[in-house]
Amino acid sequence: MSVYDLDFERLLNPIEVPTFFNEYWEKRPLVIPRSEQDYYGDLLSMKDIDSIIWFTRCKLLGVELAKDEYRVPPGSPGIGKYISRDGVPDLNQLYSSYSQGYSFTINDLHDRWQPVSIFRRNLEVFFNYPVTVNMFMTPQNTQGFAPHFDTHEVFILQVEGSKLWNIYNSPINLPLVSNQKDLPKSREGLGEPLEICLNAGDLLYMPRGYIHEARTSDTFSLHLTVGVHVFRWSDLMLSAVKLLTQRDVRFRQSLPVGFLQQGEVHESLQDQFQELLQLLADKSQVEDAVEEIAERFLLESPPLADEHFYQLENINNLNLDTIVKKRAGICRVVKKQGRVVLQFTGNSVTGPESTERAFRFIVDTQEFPIKALPGLTDNSKLTLGRRLIREGLLTTVG
Repeated sequence: MSVYDLDFERLLNPIEVPTFFNEYWEKRPLVIPRSEQDYYGDLLSMKDIDSIIWFTRCKLLGVELAKDEYRVPPGSPGIGKYISRDGVPDLNQLYSSYSQGYSFTINDLHDRWQPVSIFRRNLEVFFNYPVTVNMFMTPQNTQGFAPHFDTHEVFILQVEGSKLWNIYNSPINLPLVSNQKDLPKSREGLGEPLEICLNAGDLLYMPRGYIHEARTSDTFSLHLTVGVHVFRWSDLMLSAVKLLTQRDVRFRQSLPVGFLQQGEVHESLQDQFQELLQLLADKSQVEDAVEEIAERFLLESPPLADEHFYQLENINNLNLDTIVKKRAGICRVVKKQGRVVLQFTGNSVTGPESTERAFRFIVDTQEFPIKALPGLTDNSKLTLGRRLIREGLLTTVG
């Protein structure tokens, strides 16, 4: 299985995607055992770790050490012995720490290893949420991190070795970052755990908020933690408030002087608050709020490192029979003030209304010859094809 084919459907196999969202998503953990030990072999292997650390020059924020629930966080004084003067991890020291029982993490592996970057982009296209991938490597008979919960959805991909997991109940349903203080102070307050052993090829899903810890026994463990950072309804509403604030001066006015006091001012505050809530309900458009989130999400996402410089050097060789395809990522069309905008990962292209048919064709079609672009002259088709390669949406096939 190519890493390009490892999408969310294959990640869940044999569980059906609708079944997952109906029965597990944001509700309860799921374990998928597999007999295929190399199920994630195209993503990562133990033999890749040295190269990832050395050739990507992980900085202080990239490597984190832990042993017996004691963490040596990135950038802390305690990590100094593992990092050289120029901020590059000292491989010999990391070898030594691993041999002494230290687990270590490489954060944001999607920014350092192409197969994982491709996999992450596949998930972002499916979810329409930001996705992060961290790597955890733990020697045998040790535990790296203390019991904790995450405030994002978590998928554990056991790449090699095995690991024992204890999963406890959630102290709060779908927590926010501010709820981290709700973690019980002692193990006695955690209750009885669900005990799971993940072997190579297995998958574990945990909704945000479920407390968990993991340890190895007589074998090492290499796993990937995929974090899905959802957009909440509150995010959409905050986006709507932000947009309405730009348009309506009443949302930009100051709170009444003395609003913390009881009495007439406090009563006036309640009346004005209800009035503004009604304005928000009457004047906000969900499409505008979605658009504000989409712009931020897409523009903050970098393109894949997929030999695109080669495409730029051969851009003048395009002809109407050249077959092109979209690079991996989200692609959508929006209309703004008489113009049509083709938004895609890391960039956007704006055109007149006459390009709308072609733009929507591109959104709905993965691969096509340039001559298939509808509603344009042959010369305009070539111009648009070259532009979309130059701006990073399209690439040639073969």
